Amino acid sequence: MKKYFGLLFALIFLPLTSCSKEDDKLIVIAASEIPHAEILNEAVKPLLEEKGYKLEVKTLDWTLQNDGVLNGDYDANYFQHRPYLEQFDSKKNEYDPDYTYTLLFPLASVHFEPLRIYPGKKGAEDFEKNKKDATYEICNDVSNEIRALDLLKANGIIDDYKKDEKGNPINLPSNIKPISENLLVSSMGDYDYAVLPTNTALTGKLVADPSLPTEGDEVKDLRANVIAANLKKYNTDTVYREKIDVLADCALDSSVSSFIVERYQGVIAPAQKDLRKG
Repeated sequence: MKKYFGLLFALIFLPLTSCSKEDDKLIVIAASEIPHAEILNEAVKPLLEEKGYKLEVKTLDWTLQNDGVLNGDYDANYFQHRPYLEQFDSKKNEYDPDYTYTLLFPLASVHFEPLRIYPGKKGAEDFEKNKKDATYEICNDVSNEIRALDLLKANGIIDDYKKDEKGNPINLPSNIKPISENLLVSSMGDYDYAVLPTNTALTGKLVADPSLPTEGDEVKDLRANVIAANLKKYNTDTVYREKIDVLADCALDSSVSSFIVERYQGVIAPAQKDLRKG
């Protein structure tokens, strides 16, 4: 009878042990579909497999991804730049280069998606003569709203804009309309021009016009898209830390940079940088 129960115990708990070991080598990451999931699946995943890890990429609305990593539903995410991550982490809107993260933290920056102006009701050929009086739709999340306003200011379209005490843009000119990201492409026909994040334009299959203004390399480091992970788990869970570190190492591999250059032909650019401390 003792042998029977011993065998039964082994049969019940052996699969759980095996599953746990498999989980130690499984990395689940939430990502935006384009270009983030493409980069992960086609460039990073093969590198992880060489190191004995399995990568599962879950495409998810960007508004849900930080909470998903914080709650433990995903090991990491890949969709945002550091100013947006800081906004989530501390509920503030002003970027601080010396900021200390408390909830999630950036492991590595991978690529840069410059914000661009795209034709709406009016074409690129009409831009210079109409730019100050034209109507513009911009993304309504605070970090992208500030990016868009900075781009418009840099190109002489607006003189300046005001912020409240928390850094939120206020009292925008009447010709500038903040729009929800998921509606930007479908509503382009209602405005003369659209100021779009690159992944929004790629998802909408829009082609950039090189004659229209775009963000330059001066904001590349600040606005590069990063892989972010759970800070508490990284500092307390050895297995999690190992997974996250190997994910970052693979994302920083030179072959990932080559993939970005070849696949996106300058629409987005490599911006690899190790952001881990110590």
